[in-house]
Amino acid sequence: MAHKKTGERETVRGIVKYRWLVLAAWIAALAALLLTAPNLTLLVRDKGDIRLPEGYPSVRAHELIDELKESRGEAGGLSAVLVFHRAEGLTDSDMEEVRRGVEALRDSTEAGVTSVVSPFDRPEMADLLRSEDGRTVLAMVTVDPGDRDLMDVRDSLYAALEGVQVEHDFTGGWLIDLDVIESAEAGTKRTEGITIVFILIILLAVFRSALAPLVPLLTVGVSYLASQAVVAFLAEYADFPLSTFTQTFLIAILFGIGTDYCILILSRFREELGRNGGRTEAVVATFRTAGRTVFVAGLAVLLGFAAIGLSQFSLYQSAVAVAIGIAVMLIAIFTLVPFFLATLGKAVFWPFKGSLEHKESRLWDAVGRFSLRRPLGALLVVALIAVPLLTTYRAVTTYNSLEEIGDHYGSVRAFNRIADSFGPGESLPATVAIRSDVPLDSAEGLAFLERAARELAAVEGVGAVRGPTRPLGEAPDEFRVTRQAEMLGDGLGQGEEGLGQIADGLSRAGEEIEANAPQLAEAAEGARQLAEGTAELEKGIAQVGDALLRLEQGLREGSAGAAELHAGLEQAHEGAVRLAEAGEQLAENYRRMEEGLGQLAAAYDGITQSTGELASGLAELERGLGGLALKYPQLQSDPDFLRAQGAAAALREGAAELEGGLRTLQSQLEGVVAGLKQANDGLVQASAGQAELASGLRQLADGLAELQRGIAQAAEGQGQLADGVPELAAGARQIGAGQRELAEGFAEMRGQLEQLTAGLRQSADGLVQLREGLAEAQGYLDELSAAPDAQLTGWFVPEEALENEDFRQALDTYLSSDRTIATLDVVFEGNPYDLETLDRVDGLIAAVKRAAKDSPYADAEIVVGGVTGIYHDLKNISAEDYRRTVTIMLIGIGLILLALFRSVVIPVYLLVSLVITYFTSIGFAEWLFVRMIGHSGLNWAVPFFSFVMLIALGVDYSIFLMDRFREYRNMPPREAILKAMGNTGTVIMSAAVILGGTFAAMMPSGVRTLLHIAVVVIFGLMMYALIMLPLFIPVMVRLFGEANWWPSGRAGTMGGGAVRRDTSASPTPGA
Repeated sequence: MAHKKTGERETVRGIVKYRWLVLAAWIAALAALLLTAPNLTLLVRDKGDIRLPEGYPSVRAHELIDELKESRGEAGGLSAVLVFHRAEGLTDSDMEEVRRGVEALRDSTEAGVTSVVSPFDRPEMADLLRSEDGRTVLAMVTVDPGDRDLMDVRDSLYAALEGVQVEHDFTGGWLIDLDVIESAEAGTKRTEGITIVFILIILLAVFRSALAPLVPLLTVGVSYLASQAVVAFLAEYADFPLSTFTQTFLIAILFGIGTDYCILILSRFREELGRNGGRTEAVVATFRTAGRTVFVAGLAVLLGFAAIGLSQFSLYQSAVAVAIGIAVMLIAIFTLVPFFLATLGKAVFWPFKGSLEHKESRLWDAVGRFSLRRPLGALLVVALIAVPLLTTYRAVTTYNSLEEIGDHYGSVRAFNRIADSFGPGESLPATVAIRSDVPLDSAEGLAFLERAARELAAVEGVGAVRGPTRPLGEAPDEFRVTRQAEMLGDGLGQGEEGLGQIADGLSRAGEEIEANAPQLAEAAEGARQLAEGTAELEKGIAQVGDALLRLEQGLREGSAGAAELHAGLEQAHEGAVRLAEAGEQLAENYRRMEEGLGQLAAAYDGITQSTGELASGLAELERGLGGLALKYPQLQSDPDFLRAQGAAAALREGAAELEGGLRTLQSQLEGVVAGLKQANDGLVQASAGQAELASGLRQLADGLAELQRGIAQAAEGQGQLADGVPELAAGARQIGAGQRELAEGFAEMRGQLEQLTAGLRQSADGLVQLREGLAEAQGYLDELSAAPDAQLTGWFVPEEALENEDFRQALDTYLSSDRTIATLDVVFEGNPYDLETLDRVDGLIAAVKRAAKDSPYADAEIVVGGVTGIYHDLKNISAEDYRRTVTIMLIGIGLILLALFRSVVIPVYLLVSLVITYFTSIGFAEWLFVRMIGHSGLNWAVPFFSFVMLIALGVDYSIFLMDRFREYRNMPPREAILKAMGNTGTVIMSAAVILGGTFAAMMPSGVRTLLHIAVVVIFGLMMYALIMLPLFIPVMVRLFGEANWWPSGRAGTMGGGAVRRDTSASPTPGA
């Protein structure tokens, strides 16, 4: 141990000896660092935003959203909301100005705007993006930042709207973060100036010297500049974490504890100068005692801040820069401070004139004596301060970044206007990202997304949900079963009306056919009589033919007498006249019959076509009812619907059979008409022959007198008549055949008409049943469409909707090109930063999982992004890091204290005192800011940073006191603690004031988090320096007595440093 002490002295002597070389090395190193180091401020702007580690849901959501955009060929840009506002309401001229601003933004190439969605794009967007009170209009902007600084991006957006006369601001997550960074930068500059001025004033008051304050200011200033450069190098080339707090914490911690350490060293140096007067020996003695205390205290603080590096969150990790600063500062203290002390000597305290002896703290001495005499009273004082604050502490925190800076920043002002006019969640909605191996653009996939949207909308605190099936926040009416039922009911009503008309027409057709049945029977009877008359005519013609043959024979023979011939001719003439009249009458009847049958054939043709149309309509009706059963499976079990469906099928089959019968009957009727026409033609020929016969007979009768002269001519004419008789007979035979076919056709037609009439009656009855069934179905659909809760009646995407161009545009907005990634925007009713809103993120995931249950999408990946998702993950990670850091710090500092004091007891009650101080201090801050001032809570980062700083800095003061207590370990514990308190009280209180002052310099920064941290640390330092150390620690020392040094005992600590053995009543004070 003696060799170790000798080595320490020789090291200090070497630094003193080569102090100018050390100074030159520092100047060269500092110049090199400052000239080559990157700009830390710019690095903070670029890397100082909140970044969560890989693997957290919000990070994964951001990756999926970027993948979705890339699949559509879109660059991953920054989203912002442009807010136009006029408190009195936007006029028509204002809206024209807004339109001009939107177009100017679209046309700006410098701003890098890739898309703008405004209320002027589509009518439905006007309702969505213009507030009901008419005071605020929004435009959604996407901008490609490229390689530009974010501040340049923001400035270019505002530049594009230069000249627009309506008040406007941009907001968005990145813009709010940017304003927070700007506010922190401005606060850092204010903190630097205030800290330096404050420390200078305190040092002048403590040392009453013009030169002494320069030692800590130059030492800490050099340390600050060098550590800033080192951190900048690490951030640039090693991806060292940075935050907006990095520079502020460096200033507060380095200037605070650096000044404290320098005060401790200067105080001890003044004491050593007063003891032996030699510069070098005083410097060596100072660093052998106070230097050791500074080193151990600095090591404890360094370890505390280095432990933060084990956290996962980059914001917390950024405080490791303080550990780097402390390391640099310790090097500066042990190299530069010896230079100043050895070079200036007593002059460092110029112009102070008086004793250089260190004076004891009367206040601490008096408080210490009270604590030792009245331990319960001392603990009562501690309890009166701590218990009320500890018992009322509720750990109320806030994650609202907007509260950090105030509405004099454009992003916050715009957000507040959106909150007032649209609701706070509209500007920063959460995004639920879904990744599935099964495509999501099918009817089943869209049904899942709609179920998910409904489940999300049912989560408490959710105001609206937008997605592929509801791009404007509400599902289109066309997709709701109630609306589809209403439309189908209207169609069924029209179908019912049409079926009624068809049924009426069929009934009338049946009645008309039935009414024409007697006429058809008369026609059949007439045809039969005509056939019989034609048969008789054929016989008469045969007789005439025979008579003509005989006449010809008589004429040829010339043996008949004139009288006999005359009588025969008269008889023949009469028969010919009767035959001609009968033929004319028969021809007239056949002509009328042909016309009637022609009309009947035309009527049957119309009936056949109507019956065909009926069959087609019934087939369409049957298919429509089948499709309806597929879309609404519940109809398949409805008996009325099934009866209607069966009746439609039976009607279709009956109509088809009826159409076939009518076509057969029409064909036969056309055959009858053709035969009748043929018979008419024969009758015409026969009538012509009869006319010729009558004429010939008349000529024969008239020319009987000339019979003798014209016997040859009569014989010749008679031969012609005889030749015409076979033709007439053949025509009569054809007529008879046609008449028989006509009679048979009429008979068959009569039977078919009876079947047709029966079929039409059945069709009419079936249509009436179908109409009644459709009426019942329409009634059911009317009830369904009038359901009081449309959300409970179902949702369905028709196939044709999937091909609709407008609908596919909505799908393209919310689905990736391969349709495996979908997003749903969730708009909360409350502020997206509120703790209640953050706590609902788990509910969002659970809602989507419920929608995916028992579907092909049950294994889909579901994550939540956006500001709410990010801060929800931040809340979880900060809680984990807080627990981890607290544990590591307490263990690490405990081990340092254990090594320093060689005792288990002292570290335990020192750590207990620090923990009590921390919770009391944060309880005070919560009471002040939340209950008194009305803040929504302490910023979420306050507990973490406050604990690290207060524990790390508070342990310094406990080491100051207890290391001096260890120096007096040869004395009884009560006397040792009193002397230690007397000798360190002034230094500790001065250090607490200085460190508190550096943190107070953070309060005007304009950043609420720094204000909260400053209050916690200042209250904690004051409580620890004025309450815990002088009241609580002496009680603990008295309580444990000799056990303070357990397990090593007082003898076991002798090698731990200098032991002061004071035998006089008034021992020489130590540092």
